[in-house]
Amino acid sequence: MGATGTALSLGMGGCATHPARQDWAVASAIPEGGIQSLVEQTPLMDTHEHLPPESKRIKAVDDKDDTPAPDFGMLFSHYADSELRVAGMPEEAYRKMIGRKLSPKEKWKLVAPYYGRCRHTGYLLNVRESVCALYGEEDIREDNCEEISRRLRADIQPGFYRKILRDVANIEHAQINCLQSPIYRESEAPDDLLSFDLTTVNIATGINRKVLRECAGAEVTTLKMAHETLDKVFEKYGGKAIAVKDQCAYGRRLNFEDVPDNEAEPLFVRFAAKEELTAQETKALQDNLFRRCVRLAAEYNLPIKLHTGYAAGHDSMDLSRVRDNLCDVSRLAHDFPETRFVLMHMAYPCQHELIALCKQYSNIYADMCWAWIIDPASATQFLKAFIMAAPACKLCTFGGDYIPVELVPGHARIARRGITLAITQLLQEEWLRDSDVPALVDRIMRGNAHELYDLKRVLKG
Repeated sequence: MGATGTALSLGMGGCATHPARQDWAVASAIPEGGIQSLVEQTPLMDTHEHLPPESKRIKAVDDKDDTPAPDFGMLFSHYADSELRVAGMPEEAYRKMIGRKLSPKEKWKLVAPYYGRCRHTGYLLNVRESVCALYGEEDIREDNCEEISRRLRADIQPGFYRKILRDVANIEHAQINCLQSPIYRESEAPDDLLSFDLTTVNIATGINRKVLRECAGAEVTTLKMAHETLDKVFEKYGGKAIAVKDQCAYGRRLNFEDVPDNEAEPLFVRFAAKEELTAQETKALQDNLFRRCVRLAAEYNLPIKLHTGYAAGHDSMDLSRVRDNLCDVSRLAHDFPETRFVLMHMAYPCQHELIALCKQYSNIYADMCWAWIIDPASATQFLKAFIMAAPACKLCTFGGDYIPVELVPGHARIARRGITLAITQLLQEEWLRDSDVPALVDRIMRGNAHELYDLKRVLKG
């Protein structure tokens, strides 16, 4: 890549052999180091993480009951864990690897055979890239796992999120989807580094009686009360949240039909009374509630992030439902033209359909969060295809999608490598001009996220 970047920094000199296209090479603002240097220097707007509160991570260092333990095993605890299990690692061995009873070297002996089976995948590449970014090591081995573990533990101090995200990963700002909070993280205020999503699973697509009661301050027994509770939730958090996030695609299709209130009302009464609903009745009730959330999101100018595509974990994905995601969302986009829908994770493995939707619908956007480590090669090709087929303003290119902050730098490095390759290839193939590149790189790495999400409003409180 270094050689490629240096060659391209010369301004696509090959254009001199094509007199009609000499203008491609003029007034290039690509820095002296080439495309790679430009991409490395440009901060990323991170549109999706699952980072717990920093204070929780600090408190957990000495909590003997908390896993994963603060050692190198933590680096295999998210996403890499699924790859290791699919490669044959037994559940018991994995639990020991992230636990607190074994030494780092004992843990290494457990993981090494399975690591060797899948080290070439994006998930495991990300572990190595993170280790390199944070500790200057090319890999985890028996002879350095203790030192890596020592440094990982020692780094967990106040301010380590900012140090890792800003100083190491060159991330301008990160949006957090709080897995530990039922609706919205209230334990800390959004700031220049972190902002938080409003989650609608517990109040709409996965209806949780307890959460509704807590939001309403009383038992919610009618659909009217449920709607009023949704209004109250958005009134309370709409001004603070950076976006709405819903990951119900893990458990149901995204075909939210227009269920009238008079049909949903008796269903909610039965739900509140803890009567059992059929799967179709449950879906109808969820559809009604989520459509109200969609209207509220537009009212509060909040984009809606929807999980689409590949499912995390192992031995559980319903691929038939994954294939329906984008067809289902197109109906929502048509019915709610004022609401912006951000389809997450490149919709892998249905990424070409995502490009088609972004090309067709003005209110559908694509997000490449997680995609760079699911399938780095496909993510690079997706970026090339997207730039050539859909408006560049419809794409956000990075979200680490991690719980341990220590794994975000590796993902950022992989994303930057893919962005560099995609732009480089488009230049070499003469689909882009040198003069196109600086503005395009800034747009897809940070500018689009600033346009799509109102961070200024969030920071004003």
